[in-house]
Amino acid sequence: MSVLPGEVSQELDQLVGSLMSSDNNVRSSAEKTLEKEWQQSPEQVSMLLTFLAERACDAPDTTYQAFAAVMFRRVAIKTPEYSSSVADRTISSVPEPVRTQIRRILLQGFVKENLPKSVRHKLADAIAEMSKPDASPAGSWAELVPSILYATELPDPSFRESALRIIAAAPEVVEDAAEKVVQVFKQAFEDNDDEVRIAACSAFVAFFRGLRKSEWPLLQTLLPGLLNSLPRFLEAHHDVALAQVFESLIELVELAPKMFRDMFGTIVDFCATVCKDRDLDESCRMASLELLTTFAECAPQMCKREERYPDTFVVTCLTMLTEVGEDDDDAAEWNNSDGNDDDSDEDPIYDAARQALDRVALRLGGQTLAAPLVRYLPEMAQSSEWRQRQAALMALSSAAEGCVDVLMDQIDSLLDMVIPLVADPHPRVQYAGCNALGQMSTDFANVVQLSFGHRILPPLISHLTNKSVPRVQAHAAAALVNFSEAAPKEVLEPYLDQVLSNLLGLLQNSPKRYVQEQVLTTIAIIADAAQNFFSKYYDTLMPLLLHELAQPDTDEQTRSLKAKCIECSTLIALAVGREQFSAHAQEVLERFAALQQSIVSDDDPIKQFLEQGWCRVCRIVGREFLQVLPEILPPVLEQARYTQDVSLLEEDQAEEYTQNDDWDVINLSGKLIAVHTSTLDDKVTALDLLRSYAAQLKGDFVAYVDEIVEQIAIPALQFYLHDGVRASAALALASMMRSAVAADHNVAQLWHLIIVKLAQTMTSEPMPELLMAYYTAVIDMVNVVPASIVSGDPRLLRALATAINGNLLAVYERIKSRENGDDDDDYTEDVADSDDEYTDDELLDECNKLVSALFRRATPFAGQFLDVARTTVTTFVNDDNTHLKLCGLVMVCDVIDAGDRTVDLEPWLMVVAQSVMSAHAGVRQAASYAVGAAADHGIAPDFCIACLQPLFKMASVPDSGADENVVATETAVAAIGKIFHAYHDKVPQLDTALQQWVGLLPVIHDREQARFCYQFLVSLISSQHPSVTTQVPKVVESVVSALAHGTLSEEVQAEVIPAVRGLLSSLPQEQATALLAKAPEEVRKCIGYS
Repeated sequence: MSVLPGEVSQELDQLVGSLMSSDNNVRSSAEKTLEKEWQQSPEQVSMLLTFLAERACDAPDTTYQAFAAVMFRRVAIKTPEYSSSVADRTISSVPEPVRTQIRRILLQGFVKENLPKSVRHKLADAIAEMSKPDASPAGSWAELVPSILYATELPDPSFRESALRIIAAAPEVVEDAAEKVVQVFKQAFEDNDDEVRIAACSAFVAFFRGLRKSEWPLLQTLLPGLLNSLPRFLEAHHDVALAQVFESLIELVELAPKMFRDMFGTIVDFCATVCKDRDLDESCRMASLELLTTFAECAPQMCKREERYPDTFVVTCLTMLTEVGEDDDDAAEWNNSDGNDDDSDEDPIYDAARQALDRVALRLGGQTLAAPLVRYLPEMAQSSEWRQRQAALMALSSAAEGCVDVLMDQIDSLLDMVIPLVADPHPRVQYAGCNALGQMSTDFANVVQLSFGHRILPPLISHLTNKSVPRVQAHAAAALVNFSEAAPKEVLEPYLDQVLSNLLGLLQNSPKRYVQEQVLTTIAIIADAAQNFFSKYYDTLMPLLLHELAQPDTDEQTRSLKAKCIECSTLIALAVGREQFSAHAQEVLERFAALQQSIVSDDDPIKQFLEQGWCRVCRIVGREFLQVLPEILPPVLEQARYTQDVSLLEEDQAEEYTQNDDWDVINLSGKLIAVHTSTLDDKVTALDLLRSYAAQLKGDFVAYVDEIVEQIAIPALQFYLHDGVRASAALALASMMRSAVAADHNVAQLWHLIIVKLAQTMTSEPMPELLMAYYTAVIDMVNVVPASIVSGDPRLLRALATAINGNLLAVYERIKSRENGDDDDDYTEDVADSDDEYTDDELLDECNKLVSALFRRATPFAGQFLDVARTTVTTFVNDDNTHLKLCGLVMVCDVIDAGDRTVDLEPWLMVVAQSVMSAHAGVRQAASYAVGAAADHGIAPDFCIACLQPLFKMASVPDSGADENVVATETAVAAIGKIFHAYHDKVPQLDTALQQWVGLLPVIHDREQARFCYQFLVSLISSQHPSVTTQVPKVVESVVSALAHGTLSEEVQAEVIPAVRGLLSSLPQEQATALLAKAPEEVRKCIGYS
């Protein structure tokens, strides 16, 4: 019997009936009524949810029951109309007495016998949501856990499966009954019903995830039972069920991969068997491959130690890579396609194998995977079956990047395998050969271009003719892009005539638009790489491109081709420069302006290319661009103003949005929120365009600066749903500031406005990698804004000091967490995220750069920074982590360079002295610089003199001149000289020490240190000090080296050359000439001994 008044139940029955109607108009009207009349207050929602719970349990029609259960859950988890927080759920706003009634109703319905499985499932889902803490606080639903456990014992499998569904959705409900739940899982893994075993796997993973690691051993004993269910599914040909279990296992491996250690070899063999069985469903095979891949990503060391893994994985992937073009043996259908290089839709198994091989190679590296690859690929490459040959080439393409550590030394032999196959009779093998050469050009960049261009370019160029099929033509042209992106222009120059002749032939004669588009892209990239060598081809190409841009639009393909023409024309214009482009500049501006007017939608292919094309033209023509700026800037400004478009989703909508590339779906406090990322991507593009225009036009862009800063860029710093927007906004602000400074416009006000916001953002930014953009922006502004303005407001300097200190402490915590974490234990491996480490190292560098810039440009900053960060600096310099110590030492250098004698340096000087002898060159350099700076400023003479011995020692070791040590060595040499210069009267045995110091020259890599060293040397020459007069050959040699390397500024040369010339004049002519015999001609002329 209903607890609601009869008239309420009757009204709601009618409403639900309308919601179930197949008539769109009836259903739409009912949805509006539901929202307006039943979801506007807790009282309305209480009646609605009570009614839906009752009907889910007792409606005479099972369809109605199922619909009511779904509706109950949807309404319960929805954010209430009367709530201001998206994290709130409607069920939590219902009064507790009503919730008590709903719990009773749902549980009574759930335990009813003879309930259809679909209804019981939906009731289980509703109960799971009702059991969450906001709906059922601790102790408020005592009957739930006994009912769940009771249901797992019932003979009806729908009870057992539904109980497990509740555990999977709300594992916290049964966490206090862990030992009983273990027995439930143990029985469920042996259950005769497939659906029960599948549900058990999902519930097991969810329950496992919620437990503390100390409780994991309790569940580890269940693994054999779970894994034993896999062969049962396979033997019964229950492919879909097996795939679902694999998905659960993948989640478990991500949590605790080493838990599978004892049975890992068996799992590898089983997964390989599933992967290679073509009779199984594709989803099952791909899930099995994903499981193997996940093991490598989460437990690489375990995979390396398991002898079967590398070989089995490679063979499995190679086998799956042959599953391509199954019904297209002659590749006729493939070649007649539209040229889309993504074959994943047509050959999903093949595509999955490529991706898996790429991911595992990146994680395990060449030391593990190269051997099986090198063992199997040559044999496959010689196969009489074209799919085997194609698979070998695509496997190399997929694994090359990850195996670069080993394969880099085998490029010649790899090319011996690949190049013959570029001329294979089968077009798909030719295509794969071009793909391999292109991938090698990227993964082995620089080495390939410098040493193997003569082998790679001819076979690629040979396919740029009508003798090859269109898809191979296009892919050969694409591979040339890969090669050219890292190729010196001198490497390309001998091939330009043939390459461009063939490309022009395809451009003018190919019937395939995708070929023409790729040709245009390739020409553009080659022009960018060839630079001035491209000048001879410009006059032929540019008129062709302008002619194409003037043609009428016939279809979307024409627009796409024009887009590529825009890219090509502007890149070749950049390559040849303003002078040669000037003959066509006005026509290009007119053509582009006409195209600008023709854009009617955001998805017009011309739009994106024209935006970038305008920027390139602006770079070339400079101020002439101002004539078109009023026309092209308004749509960019409009795009830059885009706001964050978000939608709260129902669960049944999430899949649709997930499949849409324009949207991202995020889970926030259990709510699904769709973020329209494509509009935010467009916003990023617009911000970057504005930054580029301001950078090129400088003060001439100032008319737009205030609007962009105040209305666009600063508000964009709060776009927390899109990282790129925040980064681009920060960089745009710096560009706007440069423009304002160039025009002397409102600089002080803009500085204050921008720095206040950036300092706040630096303090609150949740993504460490984005902080680099903020620091880059602030550093740029500190260096261009007048020093009087930078130092004018102590509050801003304090805010920056506080933000920097906060960021430094956050980096410290992350580094210590990685060092001290317990990620490597019996269950998980410490899979260090190199990206995280690299980000923190970079961020420390940026902190140092900003602190240095502020010390240099704003004298009051030193006091503000030390007030806030002295303890942090001390912590850093005393830490054993090289990156932290180096960061701290550099900040100590800044403090010393500030020259404030009132600062207490004592806590740092001992560490500086010790660091002079560090094994790390960067630390030695920073410490040596600090010593030299102290001497420069007349600070701590005893400390400086005490550092002479270790400085001499480190500057004199046998490998002091090695590439990794030379800058640190030269800094030490300069520091020694500065100590002599400052404290010559206090240095014991000065003459002997100066003799040794001259012997440490030359200094040629660090211009700043060289400036001091050679000026000090001039002073010794001028005073005819014995350290110089007794070592004239050494002095002359060191000066010649510095001059030959271009180390010395004109100012220093003006001092050094006369001094060394005078030194030489004191020698007999023949001896002086002999000393300069090996010097470059220009150096001898410079000194006057040519």
